[in-house]
Amino acid sequence: MLSIAITGAGSGIGLRAARALAAAGHHVLALCRDPDRGRAALADINARAAHPADLVQADLSAPASIEAAAEQLARTAGRLDVLINNAAVFDQTLRAPQFAVDGHELFWTTNHLGPFLLTARLSRLLAAADRPRVINVASKGLLSMPRIRIRFDQLDDPSWYSPTRAYYHAKLAQIMTTFTLAERAAGHLETTCVRVPAVRLDPDRVAAMPWLQRTLYAPKNRMAAPAERLGGTYARLATWDGTLPGPYVDEDLRPVRAPAFAYDEAARERLWTVSQAATGHPTWAW
Repeated sequence: MLSIAITGAGSGIGLRAARALAAAGHHVLALCRDPDRGRAALADINARAAHPADLVQADLSAPASIEAAAEQLARTAGRLDVLINNAAVFDQTLRAPQFAVDGHELFWTTNHLGPFLLTARLSRLLAAADRPRVINVASKGLLSMPRIRIRFDQLDDPSWYSPTRAYYHAKLAQIMTTFTLAERAAGHLETTCVRVPAVRLDPDRVAAMPWLQRTLYAPKNRMAAPAERLGGTYARLATWDGTLPGPYVDEDLRPVRAPAFAYDEAARERLWTVSQAATGHPTWAW
């Protein structure tokens, strides 16, 4: 039985992965931002679970919430075999930039700095496992932005913001962090990043959209990949027997190329340094 933490387990891909892994007999630690949604998800997961899952409240835009979640996980589990950094914000209605409690732009802090800090804080639990692995998540939409770069001098500058730009910017950072972590923890930790295509939203998420956005999104949602399929992708990676298929893979676990900037070693090192400073210089196990 593996101990597996999944962020964003309250809905979508995270919920489907949690269901599958708990049903297979693994101990799932379901990290959810919203307590009410989390309790509903936990009941759903445990209705099929061979081993009961545990709920952990975690808001990845709030460092104090991440610290509290890490402390709870340390009390709950003596080790952590797998961490799946699935949670992300991609709210197209946020036409103007929002800023989190740490002062950073919401997409940047939730989709990059939050997972970065959580992974650091859980690194000792991961180091206690025999074959620990971290699974990060990027987006197939990056294919439309082959020249995307990290805006090191404009990380929280609202002048270039749009929800799409902010989302893909943070997802590029997730790829680069995966590559750097693989180098820093070589021989001690397996890491991979999944390039996820557009995913079909749950009905309640669609219903919460403004009428016009819901109408415009409907054709895309019908064509998107089912969340169950992508949850299966996460589950396969979490329980993969042997060396992971690559540092960056598609939803079918085939190795794929990342944007060119992700292979810039100096840029990756700069991103790590900037992320360390922005998250309070957390200590890593490796």
